Amino acid sequence: MPSTAPATADPNHEKTPRRFFSLDLLDNRYPALHGIRVLAIISVIQYHVTALWFERGLQLAPAFVDGALRVFFGMDLFFVLSGFLIGSILLRSLRDSGTQNLRRFYLRRIFRTFPSYWVVLTLLAVCFHLTAAQRHNLPWEYLYATNFLIRANDGPSVLVMSWGWSLALEEQFYLTVPLLFFVLHRLKSDRARIGLLIALWASALVVRMVIYWRHAPWADVVLMRAIYFKTHTRFDTLVAGILIAFVNQRYGDKIAGWLAAPFHRGLLGVWSASCLWLLLRPDMFGYQNVPLVHVFLWGTVTSLMYFGVVPLLLYGKGWIQKWLGSPVFRRTATLGYGVYLVHIPVIDHVIIPVAKRLQRHHLSALWAWPLAVTSTMMLSLAIAYVLHLFIEKPSLWFRERIAG
Repeated sequence: MPSTAPATADPNHEKTPRRFFSLDLLDNRYPALHGIRVLAIISVIQYHVTALWFERGLQLAPAFVDGALRVFFGMDLFFVLSGFLIGSILLRSLRDSGTQNLRRFYLRRIFRTFPSYWVVLTLLAVCFHLTAAQRHNLPWEYLYATNFLIRANDGPSVLVMSWGWSLALEEQFYLTVPLLFFVLHRLKSDRARIGLLIALWASALVVRMVIYWRHAPWADVVLMRAIYFKTHTRFDTLVAGILIAFVNQRYGDKIAGWLAAPFHRGLLGVWSASCLWLLLRPDMFGYQNVPLVHVFLWGTVTSLMYFGVVPLLLYGKGWIQKWLGSPVFRRTATLGYGVYLVHIPVIDHVIIPVAKRLQRHHLSALWAWPLAVTSTMMLSLAIAYVLHLFIEKPSLWFRERIAG
């Protein structure tokens, strides 16, 4: 006989479903970083919507396409923030226990990122027809070698999940991070440690320059495939994040005091704005020099910009920081990894076909493009939420049981 008691009579009756459907939120030590991470997600989505829109022959003003594709540096922000957060974790471990605790570090990393990536990659491989090149490369994609499968003269059809290059780059870099921290720990002074990090950061530009001059002249798209995706040419943004983490741990109070003065905050703001202006104007030295300018923009100038932005967010207490630290951004950022994993298939198989139908009905691109960006974000968030419930949360639960 069914119970007639109200649903709230048993406190556990509602407790379990609520716990299942809730988000396992990201750590909240640096609230404003959640907001800027969400802005980075939106910038990456608009970039890929614009690129695929153009590739599929949909109508969009060439000047608008050119301007939208210049906002490429959201991905570099992900790298800087990732380096900062991983660097902060390892620095805390060294400070608290005197060891990096590598077993815990790698287990936590694996259970955080691998399961969802493997699930999405497998679904794409099963649900869509693969070319011979994609079938050949698929095992390497599972092993996070995607970025080295993108060659100078290849098209996108050689990979199932070409946008996984950034995930591969991060995982490859993190294999070397414990060695870097071992060396940093052995150095005698903070000045030497900061000097080493700066030298390591600058060395990525040297590598890019060597590759550029050895094989010049370059078509810009060929240069991008040659140096934009590779770990040995793009690690500077990750090192920049580690450098910010180190300076934050050692000198955070002093920097916060220095930035209490509006003039000093203005200096950092002007610095970052100047870098942004350079990033948006790669043709300022002439179109023939754009490939060479990109050697500097792809990592060096983006890092320099975020050297100003991230401290302003870490130590500022104004309305911008409060807004970026609001709970809605933390919730959205928690789903950000899943959004990145699924947004390209959403654009390619849902948004672009719908946009083609709308354009046949003469809907202006002035309305269709922002609608496409918004719809991609919303639909990707919905799928990411499902991934979070059924893949990420169980993985994180298991991670806590074996890695703490």
